[in-house]
Amino acid sequence: MLDSEQHHYCLNLIEVNKKQPVTANQPILNHQGVLLLAQGSPLDEKRSQVLLQHKLLKPLEHCVGIAESMDAQRLFDYLNKFARNLPGLYAVTNNEGYQKSLRLACLFYEKFPLLRQNLTVLALRARHIYFQGIFSALAGVAIARKLNLSLPEIQATFIAGLFHDVGFLYLPADLREKKQDFLSIEWKALQAHPLIAQRFLDMVPGLPKDIGQAIIDHHERIDGTGYPRHLFGDKISLVSQIIAATDTIIYNHSRYEDYGVHAHAMLLSALKLSDNIYFESVYDAASLLFKEAPLPTEAIQQLASAKKLLARQKKLRNQFGLAKQLAQQLVAQLHGSSFSRSISAAMGRLAISVVRSGILQPEQEEWLEHFDEHNNSEALSLIEISVMQDQIYDQLIHLKNLMERLLESLDDGHEHYKNFSTSLQTIDLQDAVPV
Repeated sequence: MLDSEQHHYCLNLIEVNKKQPVTANQPILNHQGVLLLAQGSPLDEKRSQVLLQHKLLKPLEHCVGIAESMDAQRLFDYLNKFARNLPGLYAVTNNEGYQKSLRLACLFYEKFPLLRQNLTVLALRARHIYFQGIFSALAGVAIARKLNLSLPEIQATFIAGLFHDVGFLYLPADLREKKQDFLSIEWKALQAHPLIAQRFLDMVPGLPKDIGQAIIDHHERIDGTGYPRHLFGDKISLVSQIIAATDTIIYNHSRYEDYGVHAHAMLLSALKLSDNIYFESVYDAASLLFKEAPLPTEAIQQLASAKKLLARQKKLRNQFGLAKQLAQQLVAQLHGSSFSRSISAAMGRLAISVVRSGILQPEQEEWLEHFDEHNNSEALSLIEISVMQDQIYDQLIHLKNLMERLLESLDDGHEHYKNFSTSLQTIDLQDAVPV
């Protein structure tokens, strides 16, 4: 791990020590062999400050232990407790076959002390990311079983799900809490988290290397629009695609959880607009799992505002036009760039989603204009429009980020740099955020 990454992880351990004792399980030496912390010493704040001033001979993770770290039984129990709170997830986990696979996966996890340590730190220091990992592990095992994968592949999916965002423990704490308005340098740091996670997984003794590979690729997409390496389908592993799908699902679940039992249908609508960025087998398996969930028996209590959706639709349509024009110019003028192919693919995917969503159709605009807010019979249609707009917004954000990365790769003196930069600034999505 890099020195800066070790620094941030050490800061997390300092905070963990306030709740659960963190102790040196071997002498901690600097890179010159000088003793900094004796075996058995607690990692309190004073001692930690000494460590922060030195480059260590061994990564800090290898030199400390956390009292009562997450063992297999505690993890197994918590996974099932978590699933019981999500009816759609519980429907696919509450059976003997799944439970056997889950228990074996937890026992596999317990073989690796570094995994136990890091998961404990995640649970205490990055609760939201920890929950996402728990969900991805549960849903990932379900998809892997649906695909009839082998036990080692199921175990790899489980570990990759739990730890796919562990890289955030090695980044500044305020960065992982930030939700929007990222600076360019912050985007670069965020997009490095799969690389950091792989570095951690690769230093776990005895852990199969394909797990780290799956984690580094969990933000890659088969059309080349992902990151950090903009890989295309034939270069991406099946396990990484499973984690990519679960990551998208849990992200949207946090967005729609206020809709209660109806959130499941909204997640499926969101997934439908992503059917061309995952392996077909993974998409089909994930879709089948949604169909196993119980149907809602109560009416939707929270409706999106038709007026707000109409206003947002007009803004998204306008921003789509601006993004499309700039993307076409960038691809035409900078065809040899490594980013141009990804931009072309992202634009093509966005165009398909826009057509599917209906935001270009005058009939949908007219329907929203005359929608009766007291008419619950068409509530689901209103909700579906809201979900589709959210997905288009996400894709526009992603496309804009790709175009920003391309411009950053150009020299300021490039003949088209100023015009492209000015055009990019006109793409303003602040007024098109989810309603």
